[in-house]
Amino acid sequence: MKFAKKVIIAVPLIENMTGMLLEVKAMDFLKDSEVHLVSVFNTINYAVGLGEFPLVYPVVEDRKAIETSIINKLTQVRSEILPVGIENRAHVRCLFGENVKETFCAYAEEIKADTVIVATRKKRDFFESSFAQYVMKHLDADIIILKKHQ
Repeated sequence: MKFAKKVIIAVPLIENMTGMLLEVKAMDFLKDSEVHLVSVFNTINYAVGLGEFPLVYPVVEDRKAIETSIINKLTQVRSEILPVGIENRAHVRCLFGENVKETFCAYAEEIKADTVIVATRKKRDFFESSFAQYVMKHLDADIIILKKHQ
């Protein structure tokens, strides 16, 4: 594989997310890359009646606590899945957005990621994950898809 300067890893907010990404530890090219572990928390807009003030979940006051919790989990995942010695080039990021796929891809474009790593746990064909399909369609980057066999 060519040298990857900026790698973004989609870390799903699910149980056993570390197990899905353990193959990353063996990827030697990461030792020379800037790595971003990213989770996106799905926000929801509720239209309350016909009023002009929609309700957004989570409310702003709760986002800091959610972000702190996710950052702590991502920091733990980072230590478990990344090769030793790249801690100073491995960033963790919690994003909030109504569309997880769009939010993730927008961040990947913002940091100019040249490699994207996505884990999928679908039982069907290799590229059945809608998240993986979306990333492949919308990002101009090398895409590595890790398939979790069930």
